Amino acid sequence: MEDGRLFNLPVMTTFEMNFLLLFIFLVLTTAGILIYERYKRKQVVEKTAANHVLTERDFEKFSPPLVAQLIFGRGAYTRHITAGLLNLVRKKILVLDQDKEGHYYFTVEGASETPKAEDEKFLYGWMLYEVGKDGVFHIDDLYNFTEERENRETFLHKLYEWEEKMKNELVGQGLFAVFSPFKRVLAGISLVMVLLGSGFIIASPFLSILYLAAGLATFIIMLCYSSMTHAGRYEYQKWKPFIYDIRKSSAEKFEETGKISVSYVYAIAFDLKDTYVKKFPVREASQLSLRTDQFPLYFAAAPGTTALSLEGIQLIDELESSLEQIISPIAYSPDEADDSGGALTE
Repeated sequence: MEDGRLFNLPVMTTFEMNFLLLFIFLVLTTAGILIYERYKRKQVVEKTAANHVLTERDFEKFSPPLVAQLIFGRGAYTRHITAGLLNLVRKKILVLDQDKEGHYYFTVEGASETPKAEDEKFLYGWMLYEVGKDGVFHIDDLYNFTEERENRETFLHKLYEWEEKMKNELVGQGLFAVFSPFKRVLAGISLVMVLLGSGFIIASPFLSILYLAAGLATFIIMLCYSSMTHAGRYEYQKWKPFIYDIRKSSAEKFEETGKISVSYVYAIAFDLKDTYVKKFPVREASQLSLRTDQFPLYFAAAPGTTALSLEGIQLIDELESSLEQIISPIAYSPDEADDSGGALTE
């Protein structure tokens, strides 16, 4: 006490005490904002979405590649192209047909619908009119289109552009926010703390350390916090049970709900195709047995038993294999790929 010190700590002036109280207020405000944000996400959004059952409207609104970006993270992979094309067939925007040699191809001829979502419009135009010709896309068109290095690089950039389309679509639907109001508030508080901490470096090192440390911590929290909005979290929770069903539910559940086809197409986008196919018996079938507007191609093997066609599974495997052979060498070749392609293939 004699030298103005208590336990070797400096006695704070009234001015410093006021700024200490301000610091406590800012910290408590930040903590309150974080707690309230977590409360809204967990108690309101997640509980509301938990009882929601997906309807055809949900499948119409969100294409398989778009849902995959929402649930598993953004990116454009070969499975997304495959699922996207099959989903266009499922929605009657494309038709899957066979040529005289028995090879399957996608065509706009005979389709009764047109693409509406931006990601679907892009994929439709890209694969049917740029890679394919005049609204017809054969798997062999991938090889023909990418024989030249310039076209191969164009294909990769188109893949990246499609990824950006999906990202912008998620933002446009309010499912993601580049810089949400919540993050803006945290950034503002962080900035105030850092500025005050910088001002106290000489006058009060103790307050300076407090403000700078808290400002840095708040800034890191802001950067690490998910950009998914409450609407995005709501959709995320809606789709989680569907993904769980694809992983764990029996074939009978899909037969009862009539979702054999739609579940298969989304399973491809979720990288769960093999898991889904194993639920059903696989049989060979004649061409007349198959309906090419259904995926996987399937038929009733016996009363109450659905079997997947070997032809249909081979078709999907061939398409994915072709995409992998073309895209992967581009993305991983230091001589032929630029930096934008490294994150686009698995």
